[in-house]
Amino acid sequence: MDEFAPDAAEPGPLESPPPPAAEPAAPVRRRTWLWISGAVVLIGLVIAGVQLWANLAYDDADEAFLHARVAAAPPTATLIAALHGADTRTAAAQALDGVSTPELLGPENRAALAAAAEGLAKDRADAEHVGLALPGEPAKKPPVPWELFVQASDLRDRTTALEDRTADQVDAAQSLNDAIGGIDALGGSILDAAHAAVPTIEKASVDSRFAPIVEMRKADDEVESSDKRLDENATASLLRLDRAVVAVRASAKSELAAKAGPLYGTRRKIEAYARSISGGVLLEFVWTDRLLGQGAGQSGAGTATWDANDGGTSHITLTNSIARYWPAEWTRALVAHEVGHSISAKCYEKFDWENEHANELWATAWAMSWGYDPYPAGADNYGMPPKSMQEAAKTCR
Repeated sequence: MDEFAPDAAEPGPLESPPPPAAEPAAPVRRRTWLWISGAVVLIGLVIAGVQLWANLAYDDADEAFLHARVAAAPPTATLIAALHGADTRTAAAQALDGVSTPELLGPENRAALAAAAEGLAKDRADAEHVGLALPGEPAKKPPVPWELFVQASDLRDRTTALEDRTADQVDAAQSLNDAIGGIDALGGSILDAAHAAVPTIEKASVDSRFAPIVEMRKADDEVESSDKRLDENATASLLRLDRAVVAVRASAKSELAAKAGPLYGTRRKIEAYARSISGGVLLEFVWTDRLLGQGAGQSGAGTATWDANDGGTSHITLTNSIARYWPAEWTRALVAHEVGHSISAKCYEKFDWENEHANELWATAWAMSWGYDPYPAGADNYGMPPKSMQEAAKTCR
């Protein structure tokens, strides 16, 4: 039997061919990863979008709040100033209750001032409740979206509250300033009325020594020159004027008491005459029985000193004999001569005021300018004044 080995066994009639090889699974895995990757990208985009949205929302809220905070500063400053003004006016009005002179502050104005001060104090208390503190700056910006959204909402609420408060501050300041304007107007009218009353007060107290009158005039000038706003300066001026008026009246009363006696009425007439020709120079009088060796019988004498300060002031001393023989021509001429010295306070530049004899010639010329005979006017003692001085004396009134 021959032996051989076939190269490849052929299938027998009962054998089937092997099945085809299965497809590899790799394509399925690639589709899954692509889906997952896409989802991750989408989630990342959503997160980024939310983060952006949260940042923008916070930034808008932060900007609005900071703008409201800046805008709140001027109204706050205005309200603070109004509150200070209200405090000033209330204190000034209360201080004026210390004015005792009815001519300076009458019952009607006193009551109106008290009512205005009470109303202003109430408005001030209401305005203070609005609030003045400037809100703090926002906290540090948070990093995560949910905190950004929360803080943005809080900033929006704070912005609304701040804007509402700012509007209330504007209204409160306006209300306060209106009330302040009203009390200033009332204070101005009180100051004007006080200033207008001073000439009448001075005229009624003409017998006062001139130092209190000078002080009253200075206090009155201070009242008159004030800006008519009821502040501490105006109050101080009016209180000073009130004290001066009290002093003037006390001085006048004292002077009149000192002049009491048999010649009281005549002395008052002589002093009134002297003041009527003194050109506004303030005069003080002293009466004595003897002066310069004169005063007995039908003799009399007088002296005068003068000062150009404070509008002109002068001390005149006269003997009682002048009052006994008033209104004899020589007594009137003698008084005019002494007032001629007094009025030098206004007209000293018209003659050589540093020369003693020139002063006497001037007083003589000035008495002559009122129509008095030269000799009783002073020429019998000091000589006749030159024509130029006589003409100059006529221009001094």
